[in-house]
Amino acid sequence: MNYKCIIEYDGSNFNGWGKQPGQRTVQGEIETAVFKIFEIPVNITCAGRTDKGVHALGQVINFKAPEIDTQKLTLRLNSLLPKDISVKSIKQADGLFDARKSAAAKTYLYLIYNSPVRSPVYEHRTFHISGRLDTAEMKKAAKFLQAKRDYSAFDSYNSIFDYKIVDLQRVKVLKKGKFTVILVKGDRFLYRMVRKIAGELVRIGCSKQNLKNLKNAILSKNRSKIGKPAPACGLYLHKVHY
Repeated sequence: MNYKCIIEYDGSNFNGWGKQPGQRTVQGEIETAVFKIFEIPVNITCAGRTDKGVHALGQVINFKAPEIDTQKLTLRLNSLLPKDISVKSIKQADGLFDARKSAAAKTYLYLIYNSPVRSPVYEHRTFHISGRLDTAEMKKAAKFLQAKRDYSAFDSYNSIFDYKIVDLQRVKVLKKGKFTVILVKGDRFLYRMVRKIAGELVRIGCSKQNLKNLKNAILSKNRSKIGKPAPACGLYLHKVHY
């Protein structure tokens, strides 16, 4: 049976998604819990691997295992998983369903806590910016980024992707009290691309970058004109679209 699961996790204490010897990872914890239930090795496929410190509200995974009631499986997995991982739902999927290959798009959220005083509660879950953020300028830049084009400027030097065309279907900047939220939806993403987008929007909000220079960097595919990616702690995989 092919199971499709939606999971949520706090990535603060994980060394990313993928299994690594001697490291605590999200995939490792889930596969350990699944093994305890079925007593057979199970390989789990995720919609998108997340880096160290990145969170997920709607990560999608699938795995194949013997048939069992999905409600019972949900309860048993949640009883075995650590408190920083939760299975939100499990459904039986078509045998050809693949969490990664079947995905049409993904939506990420980047959360910024904009306050003169830092918050211990949000320390590992948001990017703290103490100074003023010009959200009006950030929104202008977000509107420009909402397009299908070559985004080589946002690629990382060690990226495994040769194809740099990305369809950014939605890029929005939302202000909610002390929180500024950057929403990015795309058909695919280059390595650390969303964090680089967030980093540039924050630089614009802090008047350390301007829209003209950002446009030139992207259109000329000049990675040297793009700053460091925003910290991992503010990034959330929000939803996977099929």
